[in-house]
Amino acid sequence: MATNAKVGLLVPGSFGGQPPKLNEFTSFFRRSEELGFHSLWVIDRVFHNVNILEPLTLLTCAAAVTSRIRLGTSVLLFVLRNPVMVAKTTATLDYLSGGRLTLGISLGGRDNEFGPMGVPIKRRVSRFEEGLAVMRKLWAEENVTFHGRHYHMDNVNVDPKPVQKPAIPIIMGGSADAVLKRSAEAGEGWVAGGAGTVDTFRQAWQKVQGYGQAAGKNPNALDSGKLMYISVGEDRAQCKAELETFTHAYYGPRYDVENNCAFGRPEECAAKIQGYIDAGAKTIILGPTWPDPQKITRIAREVVPLLK
Repeated sequence: MATNAKVGLLVPGSFGGQPPKLNEFTSFFRRSEELGFHSLWVIDRVFHNVNILEPLTLLTCAAAVTSRIRLGTSVLLFVLRNPVMVAKTTATLDYLSGGRLTLGISLGGRDNEFGPMGVPIKRRVSRFEEGLAVMRKLWAEENVTFHGRHYHMDNVNVDPKPVQKPAIPIIMGGSADAVLKRSAEAGEGWVAGGAGTVDTFRQAWQKVQGYGQAAGKNPNALDSGKLMYISVGEDRAQCKAELETFTHAYYGPRYDVENNCAFGRPEECAAKIQGYIDAGAKTIILGPTWPDPQKITRIAREVVPLLK
């Protein structure tokens, strides 16, 4: 791929109607690797009024039929999960995939997801920070003992360890200033979701870099990601309508496809994507509306070569 940016794909994971079958995903995963895409990414929601597939299950299916393409979460609702089980599951996935996992995490989902999961929403920040410390210790150390506010354990092990050393890379999603600061100080980078302008992305990324530098890190070593839904075609109105049907089922009818998505002819899509690359995005995550090998073939052959 010609661009210096890493171009990955968001695996379609939310569906207003019946989700695709496993064989459709399998063909999508294999074709993604054949086409040279950098990575496959998955979203996460626990409760919704549409069908949403569990992200780590989906990534495991991808790992089983590929050998090179990286695998990532954008992003996992970390606070809604037990960090010991996240450590175990992700270490296993990294091991089985040969060290291909990037773990994107966030503070949690919508307000209605905390109560049924038994997680106090007012304690989500302390649970996030403590859970992150627990997970990293379990990845790296033997006979872990930990006693904090939320988690207690003595002489426990998670094996096998991740293949990647010193650990699985962690990036963080969100737009709040505290998230940007935490992604620089406690993570390896930041990823922006499917909304927001080029200017808001640039400003947020500059903040992340500033926080990284203040923390004694090399800001250029931090990763920056941007998710963008895409539909390539000659009929711009039809592409927009396809994206509206897909995104409105997940985000709701107020989601702004015109400003947030790339759609229409390849050069129009490339121009929209290029704006974020120029603003500092090192990893572009393009989201088609269905795991269709033909859709991503067109993206790879007609859109990506136009990126600089």
